[in-house]
Amino acid sequence: MRADRPPITVTFDIEDHRPSPSWEARYPALTMRLLDELDDLGVRATCFVVGEVAANAPGLVREIAERGHEVGLHSYRHWATFAYEPALFRREIGDGRRLLEDLTGSPVAGYRAPAGTIMPRCAWATDVLAEVGFAYSASVLPVQSYVVGFPGAPATPFVWPSGLVELPCPCVSVGPVGMPFLGGTFLRVFPMPLVRALRNRLDDPALVPWSYLHPYDIDVEEPFWVVPEVQWWGSLLLWVNRGVALRKLRAIVAGGVGAPLGERVAAIAGDLPLFDPDLVGGAAGSSGVAGVLERREMVRSMAPERAVAGA
Repeated sequence: MRADRPPITVTFDIEDHRPSPSWEARYPALTMRLLDELDDLGVRATCFVVGEVAANAPGLVREIAERGHEVGLHSYRHWATFAYEPALFRREIGDGRRLLEDLTGSPVAGYRAPAGTIMPRCAWATDVLAEVGFAYSASVLPVQSYVVGFPGAPATPFVWPSGLVELPCPCVSVGPVGMPFLGGTFLRVFPMPLVRALRNRLDDPALVPWSYLHPYDIDVEEPFWVVPEVQWWGSLLLWVNRGVALRKLRAIVAGGVGAPLGERVAAIAGDLPLFDPDLVGGAAGSSGVAGVLERREMVRSMAPERAVAGA
């Protein structure tokens, strides 16, 4: 991977991937394995934790923070954003943020929506996220990707009218469909030469690219089961090639690793364009939204003095 490309921040979505509470909870041991891998690589990551996971495994959240990683919220119940009405969404993400802050003793600045479901029909969620106190979101796919996506949104970081910073998911378009190739199923299934070639296309210095994996992405021992939301074929894609995920993560890190997302937001939050989806074309010029500077100071207060190589 070319050294002149923006560095990639490593992120994880810590969620409970099992069909029934009667099954063994596999995510605690898998998350510990991911943390050990990060220790070996000398990488600090951003871990977005589902609120219910934090409530059921508080020691795991503390361990993530104690090892020097940023903790963000990945919803409370891992519901798609469009499944909520605003009042319930506000209550749950507020509860989740407070829980994570109680467990880590630090401000929680970042949010990631399940399955990238900040979409045009639920863009209202970005107002709620800002009201609750989040500084940034990493939830938008700036393409049409099957049933999700926000076509027309910028591919580079931007500010919503609420003052919330958005770090869009790195995607590549194949025909009419966009793919978030740096994580999850795509990273496991795509050949590494293709991943490298696509990564080399991320040459805009304004980009803040990030990879993403889940604990189940490295779980080679989990029995196959059909996830109702994605049926048989989608479930197979969620299950295959799990044995290569860590090897591919190491290859990505070797190409240059960025700081946790909160620290990268702190460095750029005052210089981002405003994106207003209610306006024609969405764009509304340069930043200057009320609340941006306040949130920038909040995430800056989180940044440690030592820098990460490549950040």
